[in-house]
Amino acid sequence: MRVLLFDANVLIDYFDAEPTVFASIRRSVGEIYVVSCILQEVEQLDALQAVELGLQVFEPDLELMNSAATSRGRLSFRDRLCLAVARSEGMTCVTNDTALRTHCTENSVEVLWGLELILLAVEAGGLLASEAREIGETICQLNPFIGEDVLARFLAKLR
Repeated sequence: MRVLLFDANVLIDYFDAEPTVFASIRRSVGEIYVVSCILQEVEQLDALQAVELGLQVFEPDLELMNSAATSRGRLSFRDRLCLAVARSEGMTCVTNDTALRTHCTENSVEVLWGLELILLAVEAGGLLASEAREIGETICQLNPFIGEDVLARFLAKLR
């Protein structure tokens, strides 16, 4: 089982599309964490709701906060913190943010796309392909940054 660290964009996509997907992923792929200050930027979800959905809220220590605050580059503070936590704790970063994904790869942090994680849940028996298809289509309808080409590749992999 993996230890997954969700970025805000995937958290929002999953919550808006189908909140029960978190339980399916927890059962079939691994534990889900979200950094407390990243959760704060998700208007749809508060800490209590996150815990009720089975998410674990990670409180970074001062060292991780300082590391993220003093780092340079084009990532936001929250993205730098997400990277620092994933690297420090050996977590897989789940994000659709291209810049964060690049930095994760450069820092030897395993990274997954949001839809890629849904495919893993199907492979592990945590979701039916029909459920995954519906969730993927809903995410693509709600998120204008995930295009039809991404959905087409996702659906092709589901078959």
